[in-house]
Amino acid sequence: MDKSCPYPFSLICRRVGLGMGWMLGCSLVLPVSPGWAQTAETIPFRKTDERRYDFDIKAQSLTSALGIFGRQTGLQVSFDAELALGLRAPALKGRMTESQALQQLLQETGLEWTLTPERTLLLHRPQSSNETMNLTTVNVLAEGHQESAYGPVQGYRATRTSTGTKTDTALRDVPQSIQVVSRQVLEDQQITSLGDALTNVSSIQRANSHGGSSESFVIRGFNAVTYAIDGMLISPLVERPEAITDMASVERIEVLKGPASVLYGRGNPGGLINLVTRRPTFAPEASLKAQTGTYGFHRLEGSFSGPLSDTFAGRLSMAWQTKEGFRDTFRDNRHTYFAPTFRWQPSADTLLDAGLEYIDQSSQFDRGLIPTNGKIHLRGDRFLHEPWSRDKADKVSAWYRIEHQLNDWLTLRQMTRWDDSNKDRFVVDLRDLASDGRTLRRRTTHGDEEVRTLDMQFEAIAKFATGSIQHTALVGYEYIDGHRWLKNRRGSLASIDIHNPVYGARPGPLSFNGKYELDLQSYSAYFQDQIDLNEQWKLLVGARWDKTEQYNTSLDSDNNRTATDIDPTEVSPRVGLVYQPTDWLALYASYSSSFSPQGDIDRNHKALDPETGDQYEIGAKLDLIPDRLSLTLAAFEIIRENVSAPDPTADEYSIQTGEQRSRGIELDISGQPLDGWNLIGNISVINAKVTKDSVIKENNKRPGVPTFSGSLWSTYQVQTGKLKGLGLGGGMIFASEREGDIENTYNVGGYTRFDATLFYDLGQRFRVSLNGRNITNRKYIETVAGTDGNYAGEPASVIATLSAKF
Repeated sequence: MDKSCPYPFSLICRRVGLGMGWMLGCSLVLPVSPGWAQTAETIPFRKTDERRYDFDIKAQSLTSALGIFGRQTGLQVSFDAELALGLRAPALKGRMTESQALQQLLQETGLEWTLTPERTLLLHRPQSSNETMNLTTVNVLAEGHQESAYGPVQGYRATRTSTGTKTDTALRDVPQSIQVVSRQVLEDQQITSLGDALTNVSSIQRANSHGGSSESFVIRGFNAVTYAIDGMLISPLVERPEAITDMASVERIEVLKGPASVLYGRGNPGGLINLVTRRPTFAPEASLKAQTGTYGFHRLEGSFSGPLSDTFAGRLSMAWQTKEGFRDTFRDNRHTYFAPTFRWQPSADTLLDAGLEYIDQSSQFDRGLIPTNGKIHLRGDRFLHEPWSRDKADKVSAWYRIEHQLNDWLTLRQMTRWDDSNKDRFVVDLRDLASDGRTLRRRTTHGDEEVRTLDMQFEAIAKFATGSIQHTALVGYEYIDGHRWLKNRRGSLASIDIHNPVYGARPGPLSFNGKYELDLQSYSAYFQDQIDLNEQWKLLVGARWDKTEQYNTSLDSDNNRTATDIDPTEVSPRVGLVYQPTDWLALYASYSSSFSPQGDIDRNHKALDPETGDQYEIGAKLDLIPDRLSLTLAAFEIIRENVSAPDPTADEYSIQTGEQRSRGIELDISGQPLDGWNLIGNISVINAKVTKDSVIKENNKRPGVPTFSGSLWSTYQVQTGKLKGLGLGGGMIFASEREGDIENTYNVGGYTRFDATLFYDLGQRFRVSLNGRNITNRKYIETVAGTDGNYAGEPASVIATLSAKF
């Protein structure tokens, strides 16, 4: 608590700055005469700016409704908390001024209002001529949480999203399943990787980590090799993210289930992961964290934000991490992260955010375990490479986002992101087993890779009405310029006995093996309309046109050059309908599509047609406990067509093998059932298989996809008494049997893992916590992704954390 200003006005001090906050907060402690509301220091609300806003606030408690009203209008709302006890506000919908909106919200409360020059809205009861307005117990609602799709989530339960529509929209208004992992979930579980965070979302499994240097996932049965940051996909040319991202700058993680091409262009049909980053704030804040744990884990993390001037704010997020791991002969994996961001807000109508991101990592290259006789029999810590096998990567990104509200119905924005990455690999590649079933052939590869991407998006958002029907229309244009260069040399390396490994082999002479260059220009135009037909029915329609011009060249070890032109044009539609019979239930149905250009060529040296995906989804979104606990139930079918596979007669070429299908039901739940009790959980049932193919057997299961999977995590923190601040929690993660490859030549068993936490808050600023993972020391295979991507789950481990917030 800030001792320079009395409680509860220390909240105001932190919100608007120590200087102005101290003057405003401390002045409110003084009694106010009955004529105070009519002096020049305050203005009657009905005389304020008559600008019109589009409101859509459901019927709810007066406190919550006024909080949303304040966020939309930019007003800071203050009142005695007792004034709102038991009061509810009616639904507010339509285009109106601040005054008209407030009249409707307060029409049955009997409350009056005034407005300070700083646009702080003060509520009070009507006063007689001999009464004094006593504001000594004013509570500042603006310090309470008012959620934005681009900002923090209070607790575990999110209510708004930007990923599903590229607009700030209520989750219940989007006709597709969208799940959000909040910052508090990351903190309570002490999560440092995207993979660990996504265990909190249904129908997601880890996929190939490319030797431990990256992260990719399987969503609803299909591989997702990339993700978005603040709504912009990273390079479309990569086969996996160039480096492992860090959670230090992540505010929330949103997962849009199913195809997302209408808004994001090329992509897989299973879904889209979007990382929403932490933005600079004009209220000073800082957080620090120090962690240490088993298997040589050490991490320092910090994030600092605050004003640099009246219109300029900045944030700096940093992290440094090292980990030895539990695998034999593992050396330190090192990861450094640095991300400064800036915000300039010269007026209420204009906002500019910009930032940089730097990642530097060095990791032991490790393809994991190999199967024998249809199973993985090796110990989880068995290492089949050499201690010198390593992967280094660095990445620099720069971005900005400018948004200007041109008038009361039209907003313009422009976003640009530039990525530049370099990767250096000196690694051991695993080949195949000899006939004795234990001698593994290997080779050495030295590879260099560079990736450069420029992504520019131009968008306009218009809010208007046609009669009684409200529209939020989005029109956009995107241009992407991408380049990727790869070069590698290869050499011999001694084989290794997988059951009795002896290390120390050195690579033989390296010779040129190949060089690849990929150049991409992509042009896209897209349109979306969110249509409120009435208070209960909402329609979403959209479509995207994409034109891709990609030129690939390759040079093999015999200096044979191959060139491929890829120039598909695709149109991706999307339509969905939401029915909301009550304010706690939303039913929806939708269709969405995806496409992904392919660089593979057939025996005629012609590029394959793009992969396409179509999803049909129905579902329900419920508030089991209003404003506390929410649930999403979804059923879906995804059909993926034009799938590429190696040509069985010439493995340097590819063929389009046909069709794959994923059907499933999933449930996600999150929220705070009671004060101090938080929970997040999910469960899914999926059948993902090959339905048509000329090479792969029909009905083969998709690799890495369990039929049953899910997780549950819950914490409780004591709210009163001598043990106030003490918290404990735990959870479980489970998955059933999974196939290892599309040919279904091997599989791995299911597992259930248990985690736990114990934490204690020392006042409002410090927390100490102890997190245990896999506390029963279960031996299991966590990731299965072909013969070069199988990884055992980590044995029982502990992480101790000391964190501070200021």
